[in-house]
Amino acid sequence: MHIYRIDSAKSRTHSWCVTVQRRGRIYHQHFADLLYGGKRKALDAAKLYRDSLVVNLRPLTRLEVCRIKKKNNRSGVSGVTKIDVWEHNRGRRYHRRYWLAQWPIGNGKAQTKKFSITRYGEQGARQRALQARQEALKSLART
Repeated sequence: MHIYRIDSAKSRTHSWCVTVQRRGRIYHQHFADLLYGGKRKALDAAKLYRDSLVVNLRPLTRLEVCRIKKKNNRSGVSGVTKIDVWEHNRGRRYHRRYWLAQWPIGNGKAQTKKFSITRYGEQGARQRALQARQEALKSLART
């Protein structure tokens, strides 16, 4: 959400533009200097509009953001991923297969927990990852 200036001599546009995105919708409004009686008054009107949007349109909570399923999700559950990779370490090749659960812990960081398919089986590892993710989101909801 921000306010930015547009000054274009070619199109004779001199205005402030407000853009706020909330819950998948974009709110976009121009505040022309000419209509508002000058650059300063147009900016004041733009700030007033932006502030009213921010007050009336609450942002998603962290928990709501965590529950959004991304387009590239293949597991069916946000934050749970199946990992199947070959890794090289000290001249040897290892096949790593596990289900990974992850969730935010704040400051742009995430906590992860891995569940081996070799150890728990395909369904057992997936179920453990789903349960770990669910428990983490429950604790996130309490904060």
